[in-house]
Amino acid sequence: MAVDAWGFDSERQAKAHRLRRMRFRLSIVRSAAIIVLVVGLVAVGSASLRDAVASFRWPSWASTILFLVLLFLIFLAVELPFAYVGGHRWETTSGLSSQSFRGWAKDLAKSVGLGLGGSIVVGSVVLWLLSATPAWWWLVAWVLGVLVSAILGFLAPVLLVPLFYRFRPLADAALRRRFEALAAKAKVPILGVFELRASEKTRRSNAAVMGLGPTRRVIVTDTLVTGFTPEEVETVLAHELAHQKYRDPIRGFVSGSLVSLLILFAVSWVYASTYTIVGIRSVADMAGLPFLVAVFSILALPFRPLELQASRSREARADRFSLALTRDPTNFIAAMVKLHDLNLGVADPRPWEKWLFYSHPTGRDRVEMARAFRPPIGGARGESL
Repeated sequence: MAVDAWGFDSERQAKAHRLRRMRFRLSIVRSAAIIVLVVGLVAVGSASLRDAVASFRWPSWASTILFLVLLFLIFLAVELPFAYVGGHRWETTSGLSSQSFRGWAKDLAKSVGLGLGGSIVVGSVVLWLLSATPAWWWLVAWVLGVLVSAILGFLAPVLLVPLFYRFRPLADAALRRRFEALAAKAKVPILGVFELRASEKTRRSNAAVMGLGPTRRVIVTDTLVTGFTPEEVETVLAHELAHQKYRDPIRGFVSGSLVSLLILFAVSWVYASTYTIVGIRSVADMAGLPFLVAVFSILALPFRPLELQASRSREARADRFSLALTRDPTNFIAAMVKLHDLNLGVADPRPWEKWLFYSHPTGRDRVEMARAFRPPIGGARGESL
């Protein structure tokens, strides 16, 4: 196996670069298709759909639901080919997916069901707020959105994730004892470590902190537990301990909520100033929903690189914490190299790719940081601890 100067498998990285290029081109085509669809809906389609729904002379609430269902199905029809090609087909041909088409379609049906239900609820509430309080709808929508996000974050490990994956408390007793000792050393309360049965659907390996409050826990995939050495897994668990220690999930939630407040405020002003220009009858006209979503998407774009930069900063701090806690840069590097090669993650993206797409430091950045690591004098009490 040929490796580069950072230890990454050259063949796997070449494959990762090819897959990244294919996905990027597909995303350009997908974005163009969505733009054409939105322009068409804003120009004539949404109003025509509203008039067609109104012709049934149903109660207003029923007309609203039918409109939202049809709008959702229109977007779904455009999205499905890209979901299949970029999702199941390329994941399977690249060796990343171990899921059958039937299994993929079953998961897709679950996602579509959740998406349809969410679209109906969110769309109906937004239209009601636009009608009831046109001046302050954005603020009420933000408050409701924060509450719902908090509830979903709380329920995700116990309700949403089990819809797609099975998981259980970490069964490996030796690894569990390692983690308990690691958590005690870091003085981080253990809120549970669970093993996600990812191998039933994917060959990827990962770990994450999930949930809020009493449902917050560290999740590791079974592919990570079985495919990595205990020492390598330990460095990954130490990284996740950092997120618990510094309350990164709640910090990300708060910062994301504040950003969404700014965006919604701007959206309310732009929408109120322009909706008549595109032929929308009133601020609460259901035909204006595609335009409202388009305005939100456009105004949210500038914040995306900033959010990614903040995420990379948190992840880099977690890496430093892991190294200071384990004092094991060799196995940290081995884990990072394995994760990137196994998951076909590009370890050396171009600067603009990193700026636009990466929520974590690049693989090469992580390896270089670990190579430069020197244990703090007097024990593991460096900046991260």
